[in-house]
This record gives sequence, C-alpha cells and structure tokens, in this order.
Amino acid sequence: MKQLVNKNLITLKCVLFCFLSGIGCIYPFLPLHILSVGLDRGEARLISAVAPCVALLGPAILGPLIDKLSVGRGSTGGGISPSGSGKLLRVVTALCLILSALFYTLLLAVPYTERHEARRPQVLFMCDADGAYVMQEVCTEGMRCNKWEGEKSGVLAVSSCEYGCADDNMTWVRRPFTTTSTTTTLSPMYNSVANATSPSPLVTDEGEDDDTFEVNPPHVCYDGKCQVYMQHAARMRVPLALVAPAGNATDDWCTYRTGGPSKCPVPPERLAQLKSEDEQCRPAVRCQVLDPYDEPDGVLADAECRLVIGDPSYTFWTYFVTRIFADIWPTAALALLGAACVIATRETSLGRGDVGRQLAFGTIGLAIFPPLAGLAATQMPDNPYLVPFLLHAVFMLIGALILLLDTHMPLSTPEWWWHTATGALALPLSAVRRYGAETAAVFAVVALLGALWSGIDAYLPWTLAALNGTALEAGLARTAAALPAAPALWWAEALVDYVGHSNVFISAFTFYCLRYTGLAFSESYSWVIVCEVLEVFTLSLVWVTAMLYFRHLVPKKYTTTGQALPVIAHFCIGRCLGAIISGFVSLEPPLQSLRGAYRALGVAALLVAAVYLALYHLLLAPRCAAPAAAPPPQLLQGLNANGGSNGNYSPMRVYHEELSRKGHFRY
Repeated sequence: MKQLVNKNLITLKCVLFCFLSGIGCIYPFLPLHILSVGLDRGEARLISAVAPCVALLGPAILGPLIDKLSVGRGSTGGGISPSGSGKLLRVVTALCLILSALFYTLLLAVPYTERHEARRPQVLFMCDADGAYVMQEVCTEGMRCNKWEGEKSGVLAVSSCEYGCADDNMTWVRRPFTTTSTTTTLSPMYNSVANATSPSPLVTDEGEDDDTFEVNPPHVCYDGKCQVYMQHAARMRVPLALVAPAGNATDDWCTYRTGGPSKCPVPPERLAQLKSEDEQCRPAVRCQVLDPYDEPDGVLADAECRLVIGDPSYTFWTYFVTRIFADIWPTAALALLGAACVIATRETSLGRGDVGRQLAFGTIGLAIFPPLAGLAATQMPDNPYLVPFLLHAVFMLIGALILLLDTHMPLSTPEWWWHTATGALALPLSAVRRYGAETAAVFAVVALLGALWSGIDAYLPWTLAALNGTALEAGLARTAAALPAAPALWWAEALVDYVGHSNVFISAFTFYCLRYTGLAFSESYSWVIVCEVLEVFTLSLVWVTAMLYFRHLVPKKYTTTGQALPVIAHFCIGRCLGAIISGFVSLEPPLQSLRGAYRALGVAALLVAAVYLALYHLLLAPRCAAPAAAPPPQLLQGLNANGGSNGNYSPMRVYHEELSRKGHFRY
C-alpha cells in the first residue's frame, strides 16, 4: 500500500503552510490598506498595476540564477554532494521570505495623510483704473491662501460684467449679481447721437432686434490688450497672470493681484452717471467668474481650498516604493517553492510525483488564517491592519527558519534524482527550441488567466466594502475560495492527466465567465461567497496545471526557470493587465461601476473560451497528436539498471528524451 504521507516531505509541507498562511493574512486586505493611509482610489489603482509588473524581477532573476549556479552540482560526474544545490535553493527561498516579512511590515510605518473634499469657494473679479483683482473665498476657518512662486498664468472665464462703485471694504464686489445688464434699448434717433459722441464703438447684438444695442460695454485691459464684454456672448475668457498674496486671508477672502499692468477704463458717460449717484464713487468693473476650477487652462485650476493632514505626495511615494519592493519577494518565493515541490516530489519516468498534495497542505493555512486576521482587524478599529501584517511576518519568518534548519529536505539538483544511468538520456539543447513555441503559447494562456483573476481579486475588497462587508467577511471570502481547493489539489495530478491540460484551461475561462456574471449581479455578500467558491476551477486547478505543464515543457536542468515562468505570466504580467483593465473600466468608486467592469470581463472570458476551444480541438489537437510508440530500448535498459522496473510495469515516457515523443500526457 502506498504511503499516505512521505516523511521526507513534511518540512516542505510546513514551509508551504507558513507561506500561504502569511499570504492569506494580508492579501485580502491590501487594497483596503492603501485607502486606509489616505491615498485615493486612483493612486490605489496605479500601485495595484505597477507593483506586479516590477515584481516579475524576482522570479525572472532568481530562477535562471539558481539554475546556473546549480549546473554540475549533485550530478554523477560533478563530484559535489547533492546537498549543495539544495542548500542554495533553501537559503535563497528563506531570504525571500525574510525580505517579504520586512517590507510588508514597513508598510505599517507609511505616514498617514488625510485630504478633505474641497468645497468650491466663490471667486469674484474686480477691475478699476489702478488694476485688476481676483478674490477667492476662504472655505474653512483657519485656512491659508494658496501660494505659488512668481506668477501663475492662465485664463479666467467671466460673465455678467457691469459698472459700479468700489469701496475699501469690497462691499459692492461681494454683492450678489442681479439680472441687470449693459444692454440698453434706444430709439433710432438717439442711437445716431450716441454713435456720434461715444468714445467706444457701438456693438450690435446679432440675433436680437435691430433696436437693441450695447452702449459702452465694459472693457478689461491686461498687459496692453483690451477685451470687450458683450452680453450676447455671455462668456469671456480673459488671459492673465496672478501673483499669490503675501499674507494670509483677511476677512475670509484671499485677494490675488495681476502680475502685469491691468485696468478697466470707465467711459465718461458712465462715469458721470455713477458720480451723480455717489460723489465719492470709485468707478470699477466687476464680473462673475465662471467655472474657476474647471475651466481649461484656468489660472485657478489648482487653487481650491483644501484641508490636508500630512503630506499626500510623500505618503504616496513612500507607499509606492515600499509596496513595489514588498511584492518582489513573495512572488520570487512562490517560484522557488514551486521548483522545490517539483524537485522534492521526485517525479521521474517511473511515475508522477505529488506536487498537488504539497500545495493542498499549504492551502489549509490559506483557509484558516484570513478570517482570523480579519477578526483581529475588526476588533482593533484604531489600527486594524497591525495584526494581519504582523501575522504575515511571523509566518514568513517561521517558514524561513524551517528552510535554514532542515538540511535533509530533498532539494538536490534535477540531474541527481533524474534516472540516468548512461549518457543516452542527456537532454540536447535542441529540445529547448523544439518546444519553445508551445511554451510561449502556454505562457500567453496563463497570462490571460492571470489577467481575469486579477480583474476580480484586485478590487474584490472594494466590492465587499460597497456591500457593507467587514474585514472579517473579506477573510471569510478567502476561506470560501481555499476550502474546496484543498481536496481538489490533493487529486489534481490524476485529474489533470485525465482531463488534459488545455481542457483545464478552457474550463477555467468558462468558469471565469460564471464568476464575473455572478459578481455583476450580486446584491448581497452571500452571492460573492458563491462566486469565490468557483475559484477552485479558475485558480487552484489552473495553477497546478501550469506547474505540471511547464514541468514537462522545460528541460530538467532549467527546473527553477520553468517554475518561474507561470509565476511571471499569472501573478506578474496577468495581474498587472487585470488591474489596469478593471481599473480603467471602473473609474468611479460606486458598486455600479465595478459591476460594469465585471460584465465586460465576463463577456471577454466567454469569447476567449470559445476561441481557445475551437483552435485547440479543431486545429492544434489533430495536428499535434503523438502516435503511440514503445519506449526506446535505451530507456528500458537504463531503468532496469537502476532497479526501476519489475518487468511488468510500463513507465511513462521521459518528456525530453531525445528518442521519444510526448504522448503519455494529455496536453
């Protein structure tokens, strides 16, 4: 009877348990943690998209590096103990876990910032013979006026310009605008007199009656150029430059002066009229300012009154850089642990290994600890993410300690455990080129699956928050996804070999359509849980299938690089693309915009599944089917020499044996 648990693999299972437990403690809460430090959703989307793109440096560098340093170690002719490369893989993986614990813990030290929504303060414009002034209301008590160096150039859109009498208290400027205008209805005889005596040209209001004229409309002059406000235009864009006030706001208003010479001349007729009403009148022109903060190229576009706590720019860049470095190490560790599973399970030409069972044991931690971390977060509202991040650090450090102390973990180089009694089974370099196109195709498929996975998981905590979900419920959602994955992974290799690798991928695209459709129409937390249960078909089986597929596509001497490829495709490139696509579709925070993103990606997943199904079963499968053939005599001779055959067992073929073809595995 086959041994249920391989004692040699217990420590590897414990490392995987610690690694996935640590990931589960923080992963459901990272999108919420970004918002908790005061960053907005746009900044969160940028971090979610850039971080996985940079994280690919970890597996892309460490995978080939370990393969290169392991060449010759532990081989029959190398003369070096097989523990040499095993120690290298253990130490590098442990270092990745330690750095992951360090950098994610540093996220707790990112300074907090707070930005209150800006109230659009009122803006007024006044101009007299001495100059022009822009006045902005201070929106909050104790606020300071906006400051900038030198002059700030732009345009100011104005309307309802009218003549009046200014005073030192700016009473008239602040008075509400009335419906009076500069348009005057005159008789034809008076029009001719006004035309002869007015120093300013008469302007006819086209579209109005011929008897309607604007007499001496207000002029706004800046830097030697004058503009005339015409009522029928209703909007005038005044180009000018403003100088920030030297002091703070007085009497709840900030006054900005123009940088260049400006004035608003008052014609004698208007001046005489104003003087008749008030002998002390200081003639001026005032205008109502339109859209001061939204006008294209507006001079006050960035001058809203805001209440800011901390430094938003410093907080963003600190979080951005720390998060980028933090994401590199668990991504690299995932690739190295995948290689460790492939090597330690001793998959040989005599039978398949137990890669899925190692992952199944680790998935148990992914099911247990996220809700516990979420419960701790709900119990500590003042610092909700302290316990999840500390739990992550503890699990990572325990896993690193096991790797460093266990010197008997079976992680020797592939050449040591691969059954090669003679040089007949040596892998030619042509094998890499032979399967290069297929490797690239599988890489692209896994990247697409990663994009669909990220489209859900990158912003799923926001969906739960929009449904009034708590941190505990976010952790339970991760448990719902991990629980069915454990038994599925336990029998994953037999299932994948029976169904076929490509059929697993096609099914995953179909289940993504179901998940997206369910999330698009979810009205309660229970529907989200149902959609999360389906992740066993879209992530768990997909991931073990990718590991098994690349295990056979990539030569054994490049085992670590081969396991780095699906990590780069799914959790780096795919995760980046999914965060970008889903972020662009859901530009606004409400739940309805997220549902729109889910509907669009659900349709895309269904289309990809249909295209993949047609291409594979109608074109690729018939052309690439390998004919059945008996194992070459060199292979049987080598196996018998190593005691690997009882005379009756028919071993599976060596994937990269030069004289055989891949026919046993269902690709």
